[in-house]
Amino acid sequence: MGLVTNDWKTDLLIATSSVCILIYCMIRNIYSFFEKRNIKYVKPKFLLGSEPDGVLFKIHITESWERIYKKLEHEKYGGFFHAILPTLMIRDPEYIEDILKTSFDHFVDRSFLVDVKTNPLDENLFFMRGNKWKYLRCKMASLFSQIKLKWMYEEIEKCSNTFDECLSEFADGKDADIKDLLARFVTDVVASCGFGVEPQALKNPDWIFRDIGREIVDPESINMPIFLLRFSIPRLLIWFKIKTLTKKLRNFFLSTTKRILHHRRSTGIIRKDFVQLFLELKEKGTVGIDSRNIDTNKTNTESNNEIIELTDNLLAANSFLFFLAGFETTSTTLYYTYYFLAKHQEIQERARKEVQEVKAKYGHFTFDSLKELKFLINCISETMRIYPPIAVVIRECTKDYNLLDGTLIDKGMRIIVPIMSIHRDPKNFAEPMEYKPERFENPPASGTYLPFGDGPRICIGKRFAEIIMYSTLARTLDKYKLELSPKCDHEIKLNPKVISTTPVHGLFFRIHKLNDTN
Repeated sequence: MGLVTNDWKTDLLIATSSVCILIYCMIRNIYSFFEKRNIKYVKPKFLLGSEPDGVLFKIHITESWERIYKKLEHEKYGGFFHAILPTLMIRDPEYIEDILKTSFDHFVDRSFLVDVKTNPLDENLFFMRGNKWKYLRCKMASLFSQIKLKWMYEEIEKCSNTFDECLSEFADGKDADIKDLLARFVTDVVASCGFGVEPQALKNPDWIFRDIGREIVDPESINMPIFLLRFSIPRLLIWFKIKTLTKKLRNFFLSTTKRILHHRRSTGIIRKDFVQLFLELKEKGTVGIDSRNIDTNKTNTESNNEIIELTDNLLAANSFLFFLAGFETTSTTLYYTYYFLAKHQEIQERARKEVQEVKAKYGHFTFDSLKELKFLINCISETMRIYPPIAVVIRECTKDYNLLDGTLIDKGMRIIVPIMSIHRDPKNFAEPMEYKPERFENPPASGTYLPFGDGPRICIGKRFAEIIMYSTLARTLDKYKLELSPKCDHEIKLNPKVISTTPVHGLFFRIHKLNDTN
């Protein structure tokens, strides 16, 4: 006997139908979000949002945002729905500059929810909010000071010498895809400068750090679905306590940092690396945050006092971030720069001439000499314009704000800046798909070039990544000539199953050693 009718099956059907109708009405109400606020938006398809192909992994997420960007062509900003989550896309450079820098105190946080008990490696600088982020950012900035970077350059040089040896094995004029070699090289640099371990990836492709790196970016892993879930329906991760990383990855970073800490404490060994900085902070115990010591023009300070406990888990989480942010974005940018230089021989020759002049001046490549490689730096900048290492800038409105035109943005609103779309907009860069390093002879207009983000939350490892790229490319151009293989005649298509801007198909080169007279 049922509660509503005399048949429990009918009751179940009624209850199920009622729940479905309720959910449908709730989602339809969400989809009226921008209409109620008189903001132009891209209409969604039920449950799949404004651009279903991105949600369904048919195209890369940046290409999905590009479609939305073009549909909002005549707008300075506009709305769209990522699945069922309302998101405001900022298109205009002046508005971008305002949100990321001028009015940063209204957009301090990234719009992500985390549960560090379920996912301890999420307790890192990328996800941190408010004063906790402010404090940790200030402390971690010292890791990338000029003095620390000069020390790290010594480690980069050592890894570069090994990379050069490995690259020579490919310098036989035969077709070669060096993506994995570049990934192994940057893995060695990050492992050495971040964890203080002896680099082995270039010599041993199966080294544990390289194995971990492969798993992080594996297209068949859970990382992209988790990213989309985190981006589309973030509360589900919290409600259902969903693990964002595999057990293997969690255990590796937790156990590795614990082992390194134990070794440092027991032996007294001191290294000027990422782990050492955290060890020195940890020895002081907890550090109180007094809101009076926080720059209120830069950071949300709603909480008067907070305590950050510098635990081993905090170190592990930020070590994971250092590894992830360091190796994949840097190696991919190098990969694309090799591609463009091989494709444009006249640009490669101009860069090589500059490289060899600087080397002749100093006798070898020093930390200080790298900044004189103006044209080479422009080449890398142009690569990052076309294929930015960071796909998007994400912010959350942390307190109600009126945009430059007076439109009210509610607290909690998610904001995104689609970096690739901004970089490829002909209004910002003429002939955007043409590779023209000379366009960076003058600084680009504010709000139009954001390869590492911008404002107080700009990528903290920006200079570290740049030094790796400058040093590596200078050494390569000094010794080798790069050509594209006939196999590399296809249009580059991004892999929709990974977050980074990685091509589906490999880029093949033919590498030749230069004559000794060169």
